Amino acid sequence: MFQDPYASLNPRQTIADALQRPLDLHRTIPQSERRGYVEELVNRVGLRPAKLYLDRYPHEFSGGQRQRVAIARALVLRPSILVADEPVSALDVSIQAQILNLLAGLCRDMNLALVFIAHDLSVVKHISDRVAVMYLGRIVEMGGAVDVIERPAHPYTRALVSAIPVPDPERERGRQRIVLAGDPPSPLNPPAGCAFHPRCAHATDACRSAVPLLRPAGPDREAACARLGEI
Repeated sequence: MFQDPYASLNPRQTIADALQRPLDLHRTIPQSERRGYVEELVNRVGLRPAKLYLDRYPHEFSGGQRQRVAIARALVLRPSILVADEPVSALDVSIQAQILNLLAGLCRDMNLALVFIAHDLSVVKHISDRVAVMYLGRIVEMGGAVDVIERPAHPYTRALVSAIPVPDPERERGRQRIVLAGDPPSPLNPPAGCAFHPRCAHATDACRSAVPLLRPAGPDREAACARLGEI
């Protein structure tokens, strides 16, 4: 699944054509059954009744409806793993919740593993069982989603968590935001040692000289920080 539902569908194909194309190529379902299979899948992603939608073109759908079609297309060959790259960031907040709940339900009902890529940690916490936090292409912290987000161990994770808005004006005013200095370095020319050290307020000489490896930070939890347990 791609981020932008407006760019991920071919404007010259009807929804039925877009969904049947993988079946025509892989021939996993007899030709006579493909239309019915696609109709059932479109119903399953919440576009009901499917007969009203199959022969429409992408420009006739809203962003949320297009993303439902994109989900159906990703599932049409019955995968065991679904990779979703920022699948709700281009949608309105109310539609985001619908798509997230749909994905969670499909994973449960179809026994799917979901790799969910996102910058919004509140969304990650809602939908994920486990989370890996990455900085400049390296995993800096990994563990259960609730544990990582509510008790972050790595300085970068703490900065990300501090940016999550709290829907309570009193609590929001009392929170301390961690603002990182500078800009992320180029991944083509990363700094020596820990890639995060130029922006980390806790960096020492050890951080500048050696790349930290993931090590235990609690039960079923790992973090890559030279000062793990000190800060």
